[in-house]
Amino acid sequence: MGRTIYVRQKGTNMRKLKCHQISGLTVQEVLDEFNERSEEFGISEHDILSVSAMPPTLGSKLATPKGTTDPKVEVVIVYWANE
Repeated sequence: MGRTIYVRQKGTNMRKLKCHQISGLTVQEVLDEFNERSEEFGISEHDILSVSAMPPTLGSKLATPKGTTDPKVEVVIVYWANE
């Protein structure tokens, strides 16, 4: 889930502060998948401002090879975006 949080002016380029909330079974699993797909999201490492982990709040189920399960963790990644 992505959200636009704040817009600021940097030189002549408008940049938006956005976040991704990602649910998973472990923090490491979520971060590994995010790192594999960060280019797909258009996020580079120098744009990331913070990464935090907390108990899940989204209320969605996760698909696993053995069926569905409840997430154990939610990771929030806050980053600068040009679009």
